[in-house]
Amino acid sequence: MEEGPAQGKLSIAAACAQGSGHLLPILNICTELSKRGHKVKVYMPDFDKENTEKLTRKSGSEFVPLDSQGNTEEGMKEKANQKGTNQFLLWEEIMLPAMRSEFSKSRPDVVLADFASPAGAAMAEEMNIPLVINIPGPLTGAHVFMGMADPSTAVNFLGLHIARQRLSIMALARFLNLKSFRTLGSKMRHHVGRGAIVLVQTVWGLDQTTPVYPNIVVTGPVLPPAADLREKLAKDHGELYKFLRASEGGAGVVYVTTGSQVKLFDWQVRARYHGLKRTKFPVVWSLKEEMQKLLPNKDDPDFFISKWTPQAELLQDPAIKVVITHCGWGGTLETLTAGKPIVAIPFFGDQPINASLLKERGVVEPIGRVPTRVGGAPNPYKEGWMTEGTVYAAVTKVMKTPSYTEAAQKLMKSSRASGGAAAAAQQVEWAGWYGTDHMKPTNFDHVTGSNPFSGCFAGLLAVGACAAAVVYLKWGLLSSLL
Repeated sequence: MEEGPAQGKLSIAAACAQGSGHLLPILNICTELSKRGHKVKVYMPDFDKENTEKLTRKSGSEFVPLDSQGNTEEGMKEKANQKGTNQFLLWEEIMLPAMRSEFSKSRPDVVLADFASPAGAAMAEEMNIPLVINIPGPLTGAHVFMGMADPSTAVNFLGLHIARQRLSIMALARFLNLKSFRTLGSKMRHHVGRGAIVLVQTVWGLDQTTPVYPNIVVTGPVLPPAADLREKLAKDHGELYKFLRASEGGAGVVYVTTGSQVKLFDWQVRARYHGLKRTKFPVVWSLKEEMQKLLPNKDDPDFFISKWTPQAELLQDPAIKVVITHCGWGGTLETLTAGKPIVAIPFFGDQPINASLLKERGVVEPIGRVPTRVGGAPNPYKEGWMTEGTVYAAVTKVMKTPSYTEAAQKLMKSSRASGGAAAAAQQVEWAGWYGTDHMKPTNFDHVTGSNPFSGCFAGLLAVGACAAAVVYLKWGLLSSLL
């Protein structure tokens, strides 16, 4: 590998396919890198050029739009569904030629790539550039994604140390390669085996503690400081801030946010509204404009309803006491770093898994019957799963039961113990200055598998070996007596 600049200013290429849950964590790291004087370029498809460029400029970085060849985010999802594959792999095919052209003009010192942007990792390998991969998700999910055994399952049997993946929905999806899940994970495992640094934005205490390879680094959430967020809310969002202050003195405000990717059914909007109205708590609700037409009373004085809300800033306000959320990982971390308990309404992807993990830690109460599987329809809820009654019961229970807030406050403290954006930026700097060849984990490919049931097979073999040994010994002993 070529020698990098010895602790000088770096040229950093950040690659991301799409989606705020992927882009915003990358940009938060870019903000810290820009503050340290490094030159950062963000490479991303140009289908949402204006918005992406605006966000990138705020981070102090330069936006490099890649020709999306007329594709849009929604269009690519549809193509992926038709082909039974993953949209990120389709974006890789489009991004690679454009990135190759850009990198040939200006070779970066280090590549920072979102885990779902394999084009960035591929370019780093092709041009022998140090690679840092960002995972805005739990460590347990990263292990399954790469096909790694769970060390906590290890057993010692006759001198053999056997570990396996835990049986889970995500492990099954990988085993069956649903939506090319295993294909995407195998690409990442390949790069990790070559020494790529992996940044995992999780919280110890939420995730199970487990041994990790030295090139897998838990950074915790990479969010701006809480004080900065609170100041920004008061300064830039006066009307919302005024609503929150007017609500002080009561039990607290409920914040409702279910992301931008899911279209709600009319019955979901009505059930949520009536259930929240029945609680008599003031509500801040981030709801798309077209969905607001379904509200029984859009101008209810107890509701602050907007098509967009400054989520990270809002969550830090002391008036917010309960959050109704879909449990996307980015929003989950924002909620936990603010120490707020959750009423969960997960939809698709990793959201049901995240909600289950949070429930195990005592932070979450489900809004009713919720989906449990990975993938499927973007809005898999059936009428009756969530009703006015279940909304009322869940919100009231979390608001009036101190243990939910206590569990969230405990995780808030844990979230501050891993370094955040500063720790992530330092890893990028070290990769650029010193390379990553020395971080290659020995025999990494040999200790990661693709079969979530390999432990079961190993166990059956072990039992068979024991049975054979017992039969042999008994037969041998019997023969000697005869």
